[in-house]
Amino acid sequence: MASRLVSPVLVGRGPERAALLAAYGEARHAATVVLVGGEAGMGKTRLVRDFTSGLGSSARTVVGGCTDLGMDGPPFGPFVTALRRLVRAMGVPAATRLLPGGGRRGLARLLPELGEDDGDPDRALGRARLFEEILLLLEGGAADRPLVVVLEDLHWADRSTGELLAFLAQNVGGPGLLLVGTYRPDEITAAHPLRPLVSRVEGVHRIALAGLTRDAVAQQVGALLDHEPDEPRVERIFRRSGGNPLFVEALVDAGDAPVRSLRELLRTDVERRAEPSRRVVHAAAVAAGPVEHALLAALTGMGDLEFEDALRPLVRRRLLDVVEGGYAFRRDLIREAVYDGLLPGERVRLHRRCAEAISADPRLVPADRALIEIAVHWYAAGEDARAAEAAWRAAESARRAYAYAERHRMLDRVLRLWDRLPDLPDRIGADRAAVLEMAAEACLNAGELEAGIAVATAALDESPGPERAAALLEIRAALRDRNGEDPLPDLVRAVRSLPPAPLSAVRGRLLAELATAQRNHRRFAPARAAAEEALEIGRRTRDRAVQARALVTLGALAAAGADPATASDLFGQAGAAAADAGAHDTRLLVAATESDALEAAGEHARAARVAREGMALADGLGLARTRGTLLAPNLSESLLSLGRWAEASEVNRNALSLAPPPLYQAYLRVIQATVDLRRGDLDRAGAAAGQARAAMRGNSRGEESCLEPDLLDCRLARVRQDAGALTAVVGHVLDDHDLLASPRYGWPLLLAAAQGLNDHRRAGGSMERLITWAGKLTVGGRLQRAYQVTFEAEAGEPGLGAWHRAIAAWRDLEQPYALAETLVRAARAALSAQDRKQAAVLLAEATSIATGLGAAPLRAEAEKLARRSRLTSGAAAPPARREAPAGLTGRELEVLELVAAGLSNRQIGERLFISAKTAGVHVSNILAKLGVTTRLEAAAWAHRTRLFDAR
Repeated sequence: MASRLVSPVLVGRGPERAALLAAYGEARHAATVVLVGGEAGMGKTRLVRDFTSGLGSSARTVVGGCTDLGMDGPPFGPFVTALRRLVRAMGVPAATRLLPGGGRRGLARLLPELGEDDGDPDRALGRARLFEEILLLLEGGAADRPLVVVLEDLHWADRSTGELLAFLAQNVGGPGLLLVGTYRPDEITAAHPLRPLVSRVEGVHRIALAGLTRDAVAQQVGALLDHEPDEPRVERIFRRSGGNPLFVEALVDAGDAPVRSLRELLRTDVERRAEPSRRVVHAAAVAAGPVEHALLAALTGMGDLEFEDALRPLVRRRLLDVVEGGYAFRRDLIREAVYDGLLPGERVRLHRRCAEAISADPRLVPADRALIEIAVHWYAAGEDARAAEAAWRAAESARRAYAYAERHRMLDRVLRLWDRLPDLPDRIGADRAAVLEMAAEACLNAGELEAGIAVATAALDESPGPERAAALLEIRAALRDRNGEDPLPDLVRAVRSLPPAPLSAVRGRLLAELATAQRNHRRFAPARAAAEEALEIGRRTRDRAVQARALVTLGALAAAGADPATASDLFGQAGAAAADAGAHDTRLLVAATESDALEAAGEHARAARVAREGMALADGLGLARTRGTLLAPNLSESLLSLGRWAEASEVNRNALSLAPPPLYQAYLRVIQATVDLRRGDLDRAGAAAGQARAAMRGNSRGEESCLEPDLLDCRLARVRQDAGALTAVVGHVLDDHDLLASPRYGWPLLLAAAQGLNDHRRAGGSMERLITWAGKLTVGGRLQRAYQVTFEAEAGEPGLGAWHRAIAAWRDLEQPYALAETLVRAARAALSAQDRKQAAVLLAEATSIATGLGAAPLRAEAEKLARRSRLTSGAAAPPARREAPAGLTGRELEVLELVAAGLSNRQIGERLFISAKTAGVHVSNILAKLGVTTRLEAAAWAHRTRLFDAR
């Protein structure tokens, strides 16, 4: 018999412990996530506990674990435990100061100690707000000293826990926070909520625990026996255990006792216990997870003294460990082995006793676990009626916690038990159609799109009444839209299912949704009619939320019709109505729609401002990392147009790190690919284009999203000088797309195609087809007009007049790259007309702009044209200047040079293709960096340091 059941020292895990310490060191500078994987019994928990105990008081450690109820476990289970311990350590006042509204907007739903929650004023944003508040609490908890959050047994994680952990892994950024999770890799299936973190998310450190080496096994055996083991015994244990530390312990403890399997071996010590102790162990195995003292006592039916006598040897032998408020198996694999060894009747009886005990006194388990555990135990006990009622209550609890996947699972259980229980509608107070509707809505919120469509369809087959049918159709439309399918048929059917009279707020909401979808599909006339009817209903019913949604669509339609003044007024009304209604999602929709409309109209600076204001609103609502990312593509695209590529790339990086929905990721990647293309990083641009293409071509939003990757392909082929690829993409665009459906992207495509065809001398019939399309496309606003006149010049309009009009159009739009590109193309035309002097001037300006932007391919094109035409090199390309001191950026260096030349902000703006206001901002930054107070002092400093002598 071994003198010890557990080795007093951790053996064979030096490299893994060093990896954890390295991650801890990294976390002191930037939040870090580590996942420790290993099969059952490999010592994941022992390793992590050894690591955290070694940190001592230098760090605060909080631990939470998943229960082996698996997917049926309490939503956010390990986080609730860990956060509760963190709040207790910090104190409630300190914790609430970190959170918007003291945590009562979201986190109080999981931690009642924070106070009464706010009553769910905005359910659409509830889950996003909850995630943000948890992130704020964790980052704030690491402010005074490092915080280590340990989440054990993530292979049993519920869906909500997996999604929250993924959100944190991609969003934690402040110093001092280390998240450590343990899991069994063999249980992480393709559909497991932890799968993305284990296999795909960048920046997550992974530590894999393999079996111990033979030398390590020898050390472990020696520590267990308290003396040097003989070699044959070590060899036998090593061979049979496979280096699994738990099996090594069990084999040493069993001695020479014969056993048929390693799982049976794990039960041998239990079976050697006296009957009262075995009864305690069996009850603990069924209760699952850490079991409270009072619950375990109630399950055994023993008196206090008898229970304690039975429990004491189990704790002494470390079969059960004492944890906060109760007991847990030292190793999960031991609990599983004990549970598997129970007779079927024993399991049913103990599950029934668990359900009865917790139902009679929910305080026997932590508050967040009571309802779900009652549901699980009644179901395992085969008590259908009680299981269905308990699942119904658990589903409502999951809704309040924004645990939508778990809500769907519980509702699905109710539905599967439905046919066995004729009186179930009376028991729960809802008919089957109502439960199906709730399940479909839960699927929508959980992102379980295919399942949700099936559930909504099943509910509609129940022939519900008009209002419920309309609600189900609205849900199914949203599911289909997110699944890349056309939502319009369901929305049209939903509206038709409700009569125009009497007035109905539901009909108003449906009309507003229909108008939005029709506008997205560029069905402008029906969209306007639906929006106007929705607006009228909203006004007559005083429903400001419906008014806001209708006004957004009307504003977008006015913008598409090149009526910017009306659009601006309508967007303003929409924002005010949404604010009055407290409809924050709609307020953010207003910002997204208006900024997109402004960008399409060529109002790039205004578009960027509106997008930034929307992101600031999201930040103020506690939604910067969720809803705020949906505005990121709008801001990024406007910055791209303005030539502020470094800022655009930063916006892209930040937004992509937050894992926005796939379509928005695709928008961001197209924008970044365009930046990379213009900088000359063609491989990176091609990779980003490939990542974006499938998502954008597969969605249901119509031609615009289909044309964006084609435009990128066309530009890539042209810069790569790949005539075959260019011909293919131009043919695809002309044969397979209706460019009339999207002038916004149709004009850039026609221009890019014409440029490519001219570069490769392949105009011919293809150019004629381009010209035919150009004659059909409408022109809405200054931006499309600029593309039109540039296309006319490219398509061969005689003389230089068209090129002068194109240059003027781009100069007016403050789009420096398009201006520089047009200057180069105009220089070609000037050379063809034998006007070498004008060509030199055009190339000099183009080269200057391209240099400032970092547009290497365009600059190379201009310089090559200058060399080939034997123009003076000084006219074509400015000499390189030395790096600026004082931390000045390249743009600030350009501004300072013009300040030193005596130019005003307006003149600087005209020279650099920026607004006078932006020039003023640059000047202010320059004065601050140089430590001077006036423009004159800045100019004197530049002259004194001879900064621009090389010019």
